[in-house]
Amino acid sequence: MKQKKNDNLIPPSTVKGEGKKQELILRQMETLGKLGHWEVDFVNQTLHWSEGVFHILEMDPSSMPVDLETGYLFVHPDDREFATKHMNEVLEKGISYDLECRLVTTTGKIKFVHSLAEVIRNEQNDPKQIVGIFQDVTEQREAFQTVKEQEQRLSTILQSEPECVKVVSPDGILIEMNPAGLQMIEANCPEDAIGQKVEKLVNPSDLKFYQSLHKKALQGIKSSNRFRIIGFKGTERWMESTAVPLENQNGEIVSVLSVTRDISEKVIAEENIIRIKRNQEALINGTSDLIWSLDSNFSLVAANKAFLEVMGFLNGTRAKEGDSVLIMNQGEAFYEKWKGYYERGLSGESFKTYERFMSPITGLEEHREIFFNPIRNAEDSITGLACFSKDITDLMSKRMELIASEKRYRALVENGIDVIAILSTEGKAKYVSPSITKVLGYSESDAMHMNLFDFLHPDDVSKITKRLDEVRTIPIGSSLPSHNFRIKHQDGSWRWVESTVTNLIEDESIGGIVDNFHDVTERVFQITAIQTQNEKLKAIAWTQSHVVRNPLAKIMGIVELIKTGTLSSEEERRSLDHLLTSAKELDSIIQDIVLQSQRVIVP
Repeated sequence: MKQKKNDNLIPPSTVKGEGKKQELILRQMETLGKLGHWEVDFVNQTLHWSEGVFHILEMDPSSMPVDLETGYLFVHPDDREFATKHMNEVLEKGISYDLECRLVTTTGKIKFVHSLAEVIRNEQNDPKQIVGIFQDVTEQREAFQTVKEQEQRLSTILQSEPECVKVVSPDGILIEMNPAGLQMIEANCPEDAIGQKVEKLVNPSDLKFYQSLHKKALQGIKSSNRFRIIGFKGTERWMESTAVPLENQNGEIVSVLSVTRDISEKVIAEENIIRIKRNQEALINGTSDLIWSLDSNFSLVAANKAFLEVMGFLNGTRAKEGDSVLIMNQGEAFYEKWKGYYERGLSGESFKTYERFMSPITGLEEHREIFFNPIRNAEDSITGLACFSKDITDLMSKRMELIASEKRYRALVENGIDVIAILSTEGKAKYVSPSITKVLGYSESDAMHMNLFDFLHPDDVSKITKRLDEVRTIPIGSSLPSHNFRIKHQDGSWRWVESTVTNLIEDESIGGIVDNFHDVTERVFQITAIQTQNEKLKAIAWTQSHVVRNPLAKIMGIVELIKTGTLSSEEERRSLDHLLTSAKELDSIIQDIVLQSQRVIVP
């Protein structure tokens, strides 16, 4: 095809005849411009194509003539109705023929053609012919489609870009902004922001940073800066923006393109890190503990204030980074001991040691734990040593107090009359005090393998079950009122105990029900005996009260009779005899009551 095209380009000087020359020029123009001309004769219903049309349709020109129906079939099926409608409107309404549609070549390719034509009419204004040209615009359409797709992709990227992308005019007017940017500045719609001064959104305290960024971009300099903005709804954000100049075809800067991201969380994190670092420095320098690190040459790398003060005091001069941590003027033993510690740590060992000494600064005894940990680099090589000396003087003092307190407590528990037991909610022993042996005869080991219900009196099981359920419902640390029940002694006898239970199930250090109980068997027996005696005395009193009333009534009657003064001497004497008899009877009854009472006294 390329060779054939070259054959058509024959110099005019070799062509004979002006008509042939014009035909050749026309053919060359069609070839170069991808043009073709066509002609429809409506009278004879014929269609004529130039060679350019055949080339576009990838047909052999010798296939001429082509009928109208065949020519119509080269129009893409989806465009035929549109092409027919346009032709009808041109012929009937007299509009200009200007059509762009798709053609299908003989090889199946789809080409876009743009066609222009003129209608030739007779004296009655009926169409006789239509003569036109069309041009293959496939490359233009494909290029346009490519650009359109690129623009669409770019638009999609910008629309979905999470950072703010904006274009600003040289005088600071917002020209364009993507949705992410509109959201950052709290604009409800683009119209709220487009056409506004960007500086209005910048925090006044940071305006100079934004202006510097914009000015550099207008000078052709790409730069970045941080500043705060205040959105339309009042929200303040930290932004980090990078601005670059946008140039026209002549290389003139016409606007500024900026990519801005919200770094509020980053700034807050940075501020937190700074605050944490300052707090750490304050904590490190505010403690009496000694913190320091050294390199492999025993030179001080870093230290807190407390260590520098101690080291300066021992050396007799102000301590600073770079000084040797090996102190010579405190004696050879001191020097060798600490050198040994440092060498152990620099060899890769992590360890701690304990030091007890008289402080050269305060003159008081101190107890310290010293920790040594190797420092390694990215290649896992040891580059130094981190050291930490913790003052445990108060801890040691409290520890000694605690040990003494524990000894006193254990002596009380072991020798006390109360048994202390920690029970699970099911009554299983988790702890039993040594006094269990004194009270119930069981060893601690035996008791730890028993359940409360294993040696509980059968008549008390239901009451104790209810009591264990009840104690779980009361607040932590609260106790139920004391209660008596019976427990089997190791010798097989039943012993009464008085128990108080406390809910410490949720207490991490206890984790159970605390039961304090002691033996009250003798007291229960005494109370029972007294109750029995009282009952017997009540019975005696009730019975004898009826016996006493009879002689007492006689005495009272005789006395009343004598008091009347109506009795003769003989009658009065007999009444006195009866009175004495009744008194003796009453005395006998009283003696009997005393004897009965003495019989019910429990020995």
